[in-house]
Amino acid sequence: MRRTSIVSIDVRGFRAFGTVPAHFELDAPLTVAHAGNSQGKTSLAEAVEFLLSGRSSRRELLGGAKAEYNDSLRNAHLPDGDDEVFVEAVVRTADGSLHRVRRNLTGDFGRGSECESRLFVDGNEVCDLSNVGFMLADPPVRAPVLLQHILRHALSTEPKQRVGYFKSLLSLSDLDLLRTRVAEARKQLEQEPDGPSLQRVAALPTELSDARNRLQAIARTARSDEVAVTEALSRELCEVAGAATGEHYSTLADAKTGLETRANAKAEALFPTARFVAAPIPSVEVEVPDTTTYREALASIEGEAARLLPVFAAVLRVDEFAKLTAPVDCPVCATPEALTPARVDALRAELTRASNLDQTAATTLASIGRAGEAVTALVEFVRAGLPTAGSLSETELTGLAAKLQDWNLPPTLVRDAHAAAVALTDSTKALVAAGHEVREALATLRLAVERRECPPAPEPAFDTLRTALEAVRRKRELHAESVSELETAIAPVIEERAEIADHRQLLTLLDGVAGLAGDVIRSSERQRALTRLKAAEKALQDASVELLDARFAEMSDTIKSWWLTIRPDELVDFMGVQTRAGGTRFVNLIAALHAEAGTSPVVRDALGVYSDSQLNALGLSIFLARTELLDSSVVVLDDPIPGSDPDHRLTFVQNTITKLLDADVQVILTTYDSRLADWTMSNHDHRGLIAYELNLVDPRVGTVPTQTSDMFSRLMLDAEDNLNAPTARGRRAACGSFRSAAERLAKQIIATGRTEAGTPCSVADVDAEASMLGQLVPLVRGFALDNGEKGQWNTFATVLNPGNHDDDVPSTAVLKVVRGNLRKIVKTHREHWPNGLVS
Repeated sequence: MRRTSIVSIDVRGFRAFGTVPAHFELDAPLTVAHAGNSQGKTSLAEAVEFLLSGRSSRRELLGGAKAEYNDSLRNAHLPDGDDEVFVEAVVRTADGSLHRVRRNLTGDFGRGSECESRLFVDGNEVCDLSNVGFMLADPPVRAPVLLQHILRHALSTEPKQRVGYFKSLLSLSDLDLLRTRVAEARKQLEQEPDGPSLQRVAALPTELSDARNRLQAIARTARSDEVAVTEALSRELCEVAGAATGEHYSTLADAKTGLETRANAKAEALFPTARFVAAPIPSVEVEVPDTTTYREALASIEGEAARLLPVFAAVLRVDEFAKLTAPVDCPVCATPEALTPARVDALRAELTRASNLDQTAATTLASIGRAGEAVTALVEFVRAGLPTAGSLSETELTGLAAKLQDWNLPPTLVRDAHAAAVALTDSTKALVAAGHEVREALATLRLAVERRECPPAPEPAFDTLRTALEAVRRKRELHAESVSELETAIAPVIEERAEIADHRQLLTLLDGVAGLAGDVIRSSERQRALTRLKAAEKALQDASVELLDARFAEMSDTIKSWWLTIRPDELVDFMGVQTRAGGTRFVNLIAALHAEAGTSPVVRDALGVYSDSQLNALGLSIFLARTELLDSSVVVLDDPIPGSDPDHRLTFVQNTITKLLDADVQVILTTYDSRLADWTMSNHDHRGLIAYELNLVDPRVGTVPTQTSDMFSRLMLDAEDNLNAPTARGRRAACGSFRSAAERLAKQIIATGRTEAGTPCSVADVDAEASMLGQLVPLVRGFALDNGEKGQWNTFATVLNPGNHDDDVPSTAVLKVVRGNLRKIVKTHREHWPNGLVS
């Protein structure tokens, strides 16, 4: 079954890649990118990491302060204002469809901030690449990209820190994250305070310690049945109230009344505060009855007719007169035949016109009644709510003032409150008189309406009432201020001396038994949740150890299988990954040391006995085991075999890369080692591969990739091995490789030029005609793109031929010039010919 792969990738403005976008065709099982140091090969690997994860593991794993990596992703030579930094790829998914993936760098590493980017798939912004088959692993190494700082990270950390790295590799971090969140939830619940009602229970005085303990016991054992909890608390509070007052209460209402009565009695016995308290005045407005509609209805009827309407109605209520068909004597004045049918019709018409007046009169009378009732209720309420302190005798007042002085309180407090009470009483008397005046005005108004007479205006009486009511309100405010000052001053003294603090606290609980029940239920539920969370923490801890051991056993086998691809048949072996200290705090890497093949090994910590090359092999094996366990379809390897370990180039090429390719993993290999690149291409050429040479000539342009999947490129790689050799023999070998490369390139250019001119030609055809460089130069000069190239071909023949004879061998500097000219010629010809060079 086909797996997700990268078809091509373009990079611009990212690290070594500059203003010219670099394009890489990667549509092959294996891609090899060769470059010297500082030419951009690691930047290519990091570009893939950035595309897939949006991060750079370099900052997390390489060491140093985070600030040292500020502004490290954007190419330093981009012009000011040029913010087009991106990595773009064409991805083929498992179903064979192609998708364009692009990540734009929108913010580089900065002071205290991570890098920022935006990711797009087919032009639509997305959060990750899971929809196209790239699943990220746990941080810090999220992408299947092996860089040098990743290779050694697991080996350079302490055993205690290494466990986190391995959990990340094994994608076991989620279990720890879940346990951490459970622990955070437990701590949050433990720190959550009790509700206000339960806090009041905890604050009950020592005298009520037994009651406090019983109420708290209910909180610990209660269930979520609100009715049952409320009943239990009510029973307990009744008993507590009974213990405080010495009485028995069967209901909360009785207990509350008993506590209030006892507390108030004690307080009043000490100081008669209640005598100074006045009832609040309602905020109602006194409204004058509206007689406008009545006046209008009355005006529409003649005054005398309105006065006689009751008489007309009485006549018509007699059936004999109501159905009159012939004149009869008048029933009122006895005038013979005075009441005629026509007169009855006239009376009936008059009553019809007057029916609206009756209805209006009834409505008006009702409003007059309501106004009277409101005024009476208001005046009586104010009068009944007067403080009785206004009637205190001078002797009583002096005694109260002396009591305040004994309590070290100003005696003026009680005198001021008394004076305010007297003033309030006087203003209330004026209000009572005004109320009487209003009621008389309303009585007069009622009588006028009943008689169907024009009503008098009651507004003056109501204005007097409003003025009196406003005066009472002002006096009430002044009185309330003085009483509040008195109560505030004496409340602590009364609480202490009357010994009613516990009564007040119990009353608060009695008033809020529903709130207390809610607090109790929440507290009980919290305790049960804490029990479950603690059990879950332990279960997760045990599961983490068990799962980690199982996965480490699995990973140990996988790591060893990769180790054997790199270092087979050695006496120093890898034995596995082991945990200690409970399995969640420390991880050790175990080596097996054999004295000779087939003997029992001596077990040691790998870090203590492995050589540097063995440690690198172990780091590579760990990373490859991770890609296998996570089923990665693509892997990028940046210089996986160091130059200090040339003995294991071939095992890596023939065993390690073969195992990856056989598992249908797309491999992208970047290396400075020309021999490793050459061997990789030679060994796996049959699978289909793509090779690149990377060069960084102009930092502003950036790294330029040149595809080198041909004989010319391999010869150039062969020359690299001996280019810097200090001996003539080594440079002679490089010179021979460059001469062979020049001959190969000349044959390709000649074959391409003849083919494009209409005569099909192959490299083999040219080789049969002229195989040596001296023979090829006259032919290839005819296809040179400029005079400079013609001169370079003449120079190649002059410089490189002596390198294969007994003449002086060219210096390294001269050979580097030859290398640069060959690279330039092949690049310009590949771009010049429409179909590239004939291979």
